Amino acid sequence: MPEPLTDEALHFLLDNAGLTLTEAQKTDLKTIQDGLAAMKARVRQPRGRMAEPAHCFGFTAEDL
Repeated sequence: MPEPLTDEALHFLLDNAGLTLTEAQKTDLKTIQDGLAAMKARVRQPRGRMAEPAHCFGFTAEDL
């Protein structure tokens, strides 16, 4: 797991992105950091075409 996001790092990232958030929004962002890290790890893996089922079609002769 990554180290917890410090307030200084969060302020730096928000300033660079040009975002102005309330304290409640900043707190919410810090609480989802672990979930985001896990999601990034899953997304950055080699995947086959079945990872995107919307791009796969299984037409039968009756469908045509």
